Amino acid sequence: MHQTNTAFSDPPRVPAGFSIIAFGDVHGHLDLMEAILLKAQAHAARHPDRRHIVISLGDLVDRGPDSAGVVARVMATVPGCELIVLRGNHETLMMAFLDGDPEATTWLSWGGLATLQSYGVDTEGASLLSAGDVEHLRERFRARMVTTHLDFLRTRPLSVSFGDYFFVHAGVRPGVPLNLQAEQDLIWIRDEFLLSAERHEKKVVHGHTPAEAPEILDNRVNLDTGACYGGVLSAALFEDDRVEIL
Repeated sequence: MHQTNTAFSDPPRVPAGFSIIAFGDVHGHLDLMEAILLKAQAHAARHPDRRHIVISLGDLVDRGPDSAGVVARVMATVPGCELIVLRGNHETLMMAFLDGDPEATTWLSWGGLATLQSYGVDTEGASLLSAGDVEHLRERFRARMVTTHLDFLRTRPLSVSFGDYFFVHAGVRPGVPLNLQAEQDLIWIRDEFLLSAERHEKKVVHGHTPAEAPEILDNRVNLDTGACYGGVLSAALFEDDRVEIL
């Protein structure tokens, strides 16, 4: 087992002069995400002396009504801000489905049908138990998928770090240095990470596992509050050594 360096500050800090806003799993809810981006834009306008960074923690697509619109929006600009979009497990599964991975057909029942519909694919009457129907859905999706959207999603990073914070979709495997984390853990891990009280090299900011409210713990911050299940889309502002839930 690797040993990690628990050297982040207490309280943790972002670099001086930075304002970072991170938000959780959007899952096709463009209206909720737009509200967060407008708050980020307004904050940047009020504080022109700071460097403003907005981070999506992944899972832009599936379950909600407008995955295509969400992807298009994060490809555009947020005035006064730099936008960083991390890759989640749902984007990964969607791309595997497009690539023909037979194990990725589970994506359809995990919210993928809503994504197909948002790209104009007719899913009415399709049986997810029929190999022929699944293949027809795949071919229709390939024909409808916007090439620039797919290129954008394929090049999304799995994590990003600023100061004492490590931003990622799902979490990290305890005991493994951050630079040696496996992709599978960064986008899929749950219990091993969530149940650990270990302080990692940096404080981890993540989504992936819905909670009733944002969780700010000693070793991690969870911003997934189940927007796709009727919850809110949560975001947090990180400045200096403080964290403020928006």
